[in-house]
Amino acid sequence: MKYILLIVLSFNSIDKNTKDIELRIPYENKEECFKASKKIDFSFKFPGKNITTKSECILKEDNNSDENIET
Repeated sequence: MKYILLIVLSFNSIDKNTKDIELRIPYENKEECFKASKKIDFSFKFPGKNITTKSECILKEDNNSDENIET
């Protein structure tokens, strides 16, 4: 089975505007994915801004459709 490391970067400001960026990185096995996910979680606080990340490992769906890919 293949796993996807899903990373969500959140940019927050004082006026409560939030921007999220989603990244997906493929891994061959569950152990590698979980090991990488532990290194990803962090938070930075700046005057008026906050950057946080969340990560999780999910099973890759085995369909060949690229309909969910945005460029």
